Amino acid sequence: MAKFDYRTIEAQEYSHADEPSVVILNERNYITFKSKGHFDLQDAQFMQQVASMYALADGIRQQAATSNKLAWFKDYVPYPLNSYWYEDGSYLLLIKQPNFTIPELLDNAKAALVSKFPAALLDDIHFERHAEGVEAQLINHGPVVPDNATFKTLAKFMADNQFQRHFTGHREVYLTPLTPDLAPAKLEVLIRIPIERNESSLDSGRFPVAEN
Repeated sequence: MAKFDYRTIEAQEYSHADEPSVVILNERNYITFKSKGHFDLQDAQFMQQVASMYALADGIRQQAATSNKLAWFKDYVPYPLNSYWYEDGSYLLLIKQPNFTIPELLDNAKAALVSKFPAALLDDIHFERHAEGVEAQLINHGPVVPDNATFKTLAKFMADNQFQRHFTGHREVYLTPLTPDLAPAKLEVLIRIPIERNESSLDSGRFPVAEN
């Protein structure tokens, strides 16, 4: 049986298009980690956090494949790493998990990784379920910096379609896996801005809308 692959089945939600679109993110599972700092592929602490998230996401997939406590299971490609960045300098790392996953899978994945990551770091990674609402999105090629064209294009898109920001931060979806040897120019990052729901704009047909 073929794996569930978000890159093809949920391609519109993880769009590589060069024009803005909107996603409506309903309730889903995540593993999350919250901290303060900045994005830096050469920062050992940040990259250890990133590595632990990737390892746990894959660990959950492995645990799910053999669990007898799930209602159902289908093998899948793990989802990409996301981050929310806030004005106070804090950030939230998160990776979406399939709806059939349960918190116990994270506990088991942590137990399998105790020799590879600090216990305090693993303890701060949690399993959560929530809905994030509506976000405007656009692909960004290369490093994400505050004054780049992607943010300007998204701001114009929001103004043209009467969308208001839900809060001042933004989300980054790393379509390129983050590794210490990754050249910044090779980054493919989906930038998302949380926005207030505007039904007339969402129903206008002027732009793609993906709901999941």
